[in-house]
Amino acid sequence: MGTEAAAFAGARPGVDPRALHAVRASVRASRIDAVAAELGLSPARLRALVAAEIGVPLATMRQWRRLREAFGSLVGAGGAGGAEGIAGAAAEAGFADQAHLTRAARRFTGRTPGSLGGRR
Repeated sequence: MGTEAAAFAGARPGVDPRALHAVRASVRASRIDAVAAELGLSPARLRALVAAEIGVPLATMRQWRRLREAFGSLVGAGGAGGAEGIAGAAAEAGFADQAHLTRAARRFTGRTPGSLGGRR
């Protein structure tokens, strides 16, 4: 996963391992504060470290990873699977709700989760 974060952001080799750990850990953590405390950093310092080392804000990396996870669930289920499938994928990936997933999908891809599998 560390190389994915670096590749996503075009980061240079030798990225601070704390930044890569923060990206990995923050996907599942409900609050960035907990990840920062685990690394002995303030939340502001952690955000600055990730932005400097990876080149993308931590919140953006976090949302991207969650979006990938949700899309993976939807595609693995043979498409979007209706509103229940989308809502379930959103919850499993850590989004607040289906609308949160839909906003993230539009932001990153220009498409909605329901447009997977050829639907629009």
